[in-house]
Amino acid sequence: MKRLTFLLLLIISTLMFSQNLKEYRALLQTGEKSEKSAKTLIDKSTTAYKNSKEPVYLGFLAVGKFFMAKHAFNPLKKMSYFNEGKKLMENSLKAEPDNLEVRLMRLITQESVPKILGYSQNISEDRTYLTRSYKNTTDEDLKVYIKDYLKL
Repeated sequence: MKRLTFLLLLIISTLMFSQNLKEYRALLQTGEKSEKSAKTLIDKSTTAYKNSKEPVYLGFLAVGKFFMAKHAFNPLKKMSYFNEGKKLMENSLKAEPDNLEVRLMRLITQESVPKILGYSQNISEDRTYLTRSYKNTTDEDLKVYIKDYLKL
């Protein structure tokens, strides 16, 4: 009976976590073009990370900072947001290097930032890792997103 209860709790928490990530993924879709969405992503990710300490939320926070770099007018503020995002992304991956979601976020970021910023050193590593590992995830939405992004 204890095993069954544990299994049910595990399944429920996994489903809730997956549903929660859908909201963050939706903000990723709009944050690049909407400063309001970028700020919402930052606020929600900050709160979620403080409450859970899950590295994936640190990754979402990093992307929010990258988005704010695009929305900022002041060049110094742009660089500040970019450097914060870069630091947060690397800390997220340091904490959980096998996290497919964060690897995908880093790949998309590194492929989209100007090369002059010098943040493109992990592109081939992340592409290879995602190509080899995406089939093993139980998160079907993430699996489809990775497959579509990599055009597999």
